[in-house]
Amino acid sequence: MVLPDTSIWIAYLRAGGEDITRELNATLERREVLACGPVVAELVAGTRPADRATLVASLAGLPWAELDHHAWQSVGLLAAELRDRGQVIPLTDLEIAVAAHSNGAALWTADRHFERLAPLLDGLELRLIG
Repeated sequence: MVLPDTSIWIAYLRAGGEDITRELNATLERREVLACGPVVAELVAGTRPADRATLVASLAGLPWAELDHHAWQSVGLLAAELRDRGQVIPLTDLEIAVAAHSNGAALWTADRHFERLAPLLDGLELRLIG
């Protein structure tokens, strides 16, 4: 399974991301794509009003990477550990990384700051592009 973050979905939804489009289409056809709340929220918030209903309906058919109370504790502990090191990563990105990790999915992203999270989340697989 793979959890594409917002950067991947944006490249997919915009014209010109042919490699991502091809790979995400194949992954969707194999039913190996997870969605999570922070990614869906970011996508919906950034979508034109005329396109929101279609986007919401399309994403609603995907399996969901839930965050239970243990996962939320992990988000907080991860944020605290990073702050102790003098690093700040947006809380939504921490939530996305923990959602992928706690659901056994690879995190597919174009954002390099996720590289700082992988060593802190034992077993988090990153699929970085760009």
